[in-house]
Order: sequence, then structure tokens, then C-alpha cells
Amino acid sequence: MTTHLWVISVALGVTALINWGSVLRGDRVVERITKPLVVLLLMGLAWSLYWEGRVPGSPSLLPVLVALAFCLVGDVALLHATETRFLVGLGAFLVGHVAYVWAILETAGVDGFPWPLLVAVPALVLLYARVGRDIVRHSGPQKGPVFVYQLVLFALVLTAAWKGDWLLLLGCAVFVASDTVLGHDRFVHERRWAPLTVIVTYHVAQTLIVVALFR
Repeated sequence: MTTHLWVISVALGVTALINWGSVLRGDRVVERITKPLVVLLLMGLAWSLYWEGRVPGSPSLLPVLVALAFCLVGDVALLHATETRFLVGLGAFLVGHVAYVWAILETAGVDGFPWPLLVAVPALVLLYARVGRDIVRHSGPQKGPVFVYQLVLFALVLTAAWKGDWLLLLGCAVFVASDTVLGHDRFVHERRWAPLTVIVTYHVAQTLIVVALFR
């Protein structure tokens, strides 16, 4: 690992920890600064991994940067999630997931049967039956966009499972967990631990996906 990559990795970790602390304390000023900064550092991490250690079968850099850029837009929109800003954030993250699917489709899959699908498909069906359906039912006038978003998010997981990369699948699954907690907290039942859980799992998911695509 080069010095440049070490510096970005350390900066990413420290910034994420500061952001988590701000969410825990309810410090809106620090959160507004550090939340977008984490994604900018993730873009730097993706760029560094691509140029300094790209392996055969990894995707091009463009779709990953597009995904992170739209996630950045979504992050900013959700910092003060009124109904309109929530829909903007939802749309931005939806495009980000589509870009991640694009990136994953460019990767080299494993030979043979995609065994992770045997885990991913029933897990997603169970998740929708137990939690996802309730989120859609309680989302009121936003029911349509929320349902479409869930479909795209599930498509992301299934694409990763089809490629057979367990680390990538883990990252996408953690992303689903993060968004599920966020949706349930917003539309079904608020919980004190939800905001911290959402941001921690979100950052872990994004990091796992970026590393898995370019490792």
C-alpha cells in the first residue's frame, strides 16, 4: 500500500469516526461538515485503488465515481430531510445504486454457479415480507418512490450475488440494512439508536463496496 493510499484511508477512518460522534451527540454543525467529507474521501479512495492497484476484472472508475457523486447529493439532501428533500435524496441514491450495478456488471464474475444467489434471494424475500412491506405501506404519498427504490436496492444485491463476490455482496447487504433501518425509522417507528446505526452501516457498506470492486 502506497503512502498516498495510507493517508486517504486514515483520513477516511478518522472523519467517519468524527461524523459518528457528531450523530451520537446531535452536533448538527460537525455532522453537516463531516458527512459529505466522508464520501469525498471515499471518492479519493476509489481513485487511489484504481490507479495504484487495479487488478484484472475490476470495473472502470467512472461508474463508481458517478455512484459516489449521487450518494453525496443524497447525503446533503438528507441532512435536513423534509418531504421534498427526502425525495431528492431518495432519487439521488437510486441513481447511485444503478451506477453501482453498472460497475458490478463490468467486473469479472466467478466461474460456475453463482452460489451466493441461494443466500441472497431468500434473504431478500424474507426482509421484504418482514420489514420492507411495512415501510412501503406506511410511506403514504411516497409509497411509489419508496417501493421502486427498494426494487433497485434489491437488484444491487442480486447483481453482486450473481457475480459471486462475497465481499461485494456483504457491502451491498450492509447497504440494504442501513436503508432498511432508515426507512423503518422514518415511516414506521422511530428509535433512538437508528440514526447512529444508519450512518455507521452506510459508511461500512460504501467502503466495502469500493474496496471489493478494486481490490
